[in-house]
Amino acid sequence: MSKPLVTVGIAFLNSEKTLLNAIKSIFAQTFQDWELILVDDGSTDNSLELARSIDDQRVRTFSDGQNKKLPARLNQIVELARGEFIARMDADDMSHPQRLAKQVEFFNNHNGVDVVGTSMYILNRQIQPTCKITVPPTHNDISKNKFKKIPIAHPTVMAKARWFHQWPYDEKCPLSQDQELWMRSISKSTFANITEPLYLYNEFAATSLSKYVKATRIIAKNIMRYGPSEVGRFRSVYHACIRYSKAAVYAVSLALGLRNRLIRSRYSDLTEEEYTDAKNVIDVIMRTEVPICRAGSGLGEI
Repeated sequence: MSKPLVTVGIAFLNSEKTLLNAIKSIFAQTFQDWELILVDDGSTDNSLELARSIDDQRVRTFSDGQNKKLPARLNQIVELARGEFIARMDADDMSHPQRLAKQVEFFNNHNGVDVVGTSMYILNRQIQPTCKITVPPTHNDISKNKFKKIPIAHPTVMAKARWFHQWPYDEKCPLSQDQELWMRSISKSTFANITEPLYLYNEFAATSLSKYVKATRIIAKNIMRYGPSEVGRFRSVYHACIRYSKAAVYAVSLALGLRNRLIRSRYSDLTEEEYTDAKNVIDVIMRTEVPICRAGSGLGEI
């Protein structure tokens, strides 16, 4: 079998309720020169059975029964990938049918770019579009406040395979591994975003305070790791303190029941055209057929 141009990689853990829709969104792509790598991270539900039931030579499933965490699985996907480009996505989200086509087209028109993300539609628990996150387009806009926030949405990213090989994920960074990677690589790479929403993100899983605080500590540690050589120790301490202050605001918001209001402050409303597009996209994905082998016939309607 010839090598595909794009490898799509999904690492999953106990994702039986959402994994099929993620897979459908890849089969729904207008760009079809892809392979899909599904890597299990020690699931105990039926998601591994579902992944193994996909009957298409472009889909490869891997499992060692262990829970090694996301950074290790993302590095594993890079090692297994055969494509010139590698596209990330999460097991509880969906990709717009034109996502791969438009990201490949972007690379063809911008040869110097290493990494390209996209804006996102935000979905609720009923898989309905509610709002969007819009990301800045240029490398300068993305990198200008890199110790404050690097606005590139991790699951939307497509990058050149050789870039991923040059910049592996830090497997000692179980949370916020994307921000660590961006901080470490962005001054020696070229990033970009497509401002059109080409990803559908399920924002229904509440982040616990303990997890948020742990992620904050990791980000602050990485700021102090990479910041002093670029912006000086004083400004690095300042940015680290800002991160901790945000954790405090999050804690207060949880205590007052204002978490959803805080989260929605990051979003913007959909135009009528965007809402219609998102609804149509969801409909296309849901109606997309995925080939299932007989062993997977007990998994429900495909």
